[in-house]
Amino acid sequence: MTKTRALSAQTRILCLTTALTAALAPGLAAAQEMALDDIVVSGGLTGIAAEAFTRDYSAVTAEDIERRGLTTVEAALRALPGVSVASSGETYTNVFLRGGETNHTLVLIDGVVANNTTNGEFSFSGLPVADIARIEVLRGPQSALYGTSAMAGVISITTKRAEGPGLSYGGGVEVGGNDSMRLNAYARQGFEGGQVSASVERKTTEGEDGARAGGDTEFNDVDTISLNGDYTIAPGVRAGLSFRHVDQRYGYDATNYLATDPADYIVDSDERAHRQQTIAAAWLEAEAMGGRLLNRFELGSARETSAYQSPSFGDSEYGSARQRFKYTGSFALDGGDARSAAQKLNLLLEATRETFDVDSAWSGGKESRNARGIALDYQGQFGNGIDVQAGLRHDQIDVFEDPTSWNLSAAWQVPGSGLRLRGAVGRATVYPTMYEQFGYAPGRFTGNPDLKPETALSYELGADYDFGGQGNLGLTLFRAEVEDMIASAGATAYNIAGTSKRQGVELSGAWQANDWLHLAANYTYTDAHSATGARLDRRPMHELGLQAQAEVLQGRGHVGADLRYVAGSYATEFFGANYGAVTKMPDFTTVNLTASYDLSENIALNARIVNLFDEEYYETWGYYGQSRTAYLGLSAKW
Repeated sequence: MTKTRALSAQTRILCLTTALTAALAPGLAAAQEMALDDIVVSGGLTGIAAEAFTRDYSAVTAEDIERRGLTTVEAALRALPGVSVASSGETYTNVFLRGGETNHTLVLIDGVVANNTTNGEFSFSGLPVADIARIEVLRGPQSALYGTSAMAGVISITTKRAEGPGLSYGGGVEVGGNDSMRLNAYARQGFEGGQVSASVERKTTEGEDGARAGGDTEFNDVDTISLNGDYTIAPGVRAGLSFRHVDQRYGYDATNYLATDPADYIVDSDERAHRQQTIAAAWLEAEAMGGRLLNRFELGSARETSAYQSPSFGDSEYGSARQRFKYTGSFALDGGDARSAAQKLNLLLEATRETFDVDSAWSGGKESRNARGIALDYQGQFGNGIDVQAGLRHDQIDVFEDPTSWNLSAAWQVPGSGLRLRGAVGRATVYPTMYEQFGYAPGRFTGNPDLKPETALSYELGADYDFGGQGNLGLTLFRAEVEDMIASAGATAYNIAGTSKRQGVELSGAWQANDWLHLAANYTYTDAHSATGARLDRRPMHELGLQAQAEVLQGRGHVGADLRYVAGSYATEFFGANYGAVTKMPDFTTVNLTASYDLSENIALNARIVNLFDEEYYETWGYYGQSRTAYLGLSAKW
């Protein structure tokens, strides 16, 4: 069923656009820059002004991360509405948006797709935040903009850059329970026409003992290197690059399928793994027609390898790679600047190659597939308080039926009030993963080349109210109807007949109670079932988050508390009389505390306690959540 197609139409468009840019280059105008906090970076094919964005989203800034004492991306995500985070020990974390699967959420790092091609997921385990400027979470279907894997939403991570001319540098150290230590350092140089930034971070920990009874802790050592830079080559012509490498070595426990209760399911073992991920991109932006047309050419690459040493199953290694070329053209329909136009049309041309390889005691080999995509994205701001966004995308792929995705969203700022109403509808697609399509272990799991892509029709209605800058409230109702949902049973994968449904409610609010106290809360209700009526694993029905942040000691100190309540979460039991059944896990509440004090203008003392009341809980059957752990650190910046 393999298909081949020429890219002649897309190639001709790309060549014409390139020629147009070259012809008009002498007249390019200087770029108008927008501050990162003023735009939703991942909200369209080009960034869109935050006040004009028409869908539900959340953003966590570097200031939020520092104030709340966050050290990992998964910790930041746990506090957001519509986001469920479930860990299976120190080294494996799943993130679910609006009840979707883990491979239904696209993860971008500086605009580059970071999901691996093996199972379509991204490893959040211990992802550090010291070098992160902003985390955006776009909930709801985004396939019209980003293609496959964006059915439930997008998590977009932007790393830090020099904020102005001159040299800035700093770093930090933190030590704590479980023999954990974090070290990070950075240097950023801003200069006329550009900047360059570099950072390194190292995390080491003995982690928790997953078995809790054996005393064999699971080490997790992660080294991260990041580099980015950009430079104005000529008026209106700008180039840049980004690079990120993660090297993770960790141990994990084995499982006992003869266990009769969850406490005995995890057993001490000498299993260990080595994961490496490299993400890189290079881009060129060029304005034309006096800034009315903005062209962006980008080459991106992501490579991940995971090598396992298992006394039980032998050694194995899995490789995942993606190369992507992308052209984006943005045209100001109102005659203004393409970066800030109130009416603009964006064009995307994209070509992607994915590969998957395996070398194990059971099998070996390498598979690949190619995809091409073309998309249009309209962004419109109107003087009567109405904002509109519409997108249409068509993909061609070597296998599967060629999918078409679309979305339409609008928002209305009610005149003379802080109330903004919004609604969205869209169709999204997720390809079968390389693992599901090709398999990797004959006799144990066989790929299914006849799988269909998953498709979903999604809706959302929402309202936001701003209390004049003093606080805000948000309400969103959402529903997704998924066709051909993919599940695994026995030794292969298959499409579930019928419609799987995910629906719920998201509530969020924040309030600046006075000049020193900030309060925030969010609540999510999620009802997620497959077409068979079975509850989906680790998608809690109820999640509540409460936050309080206070300035103390004349503003030199900060203290904060986060409360998380989870109820109605179900997961599959792989032990005892209910083996294979999806059963309800115990509800739980955890509380984290943070504190910081500025010893000087440049140096701060930080402390935090995770799981203050030492709640014993599961996010996945058999894997205990983190017990009470204290940390102490110093940070410096110049």
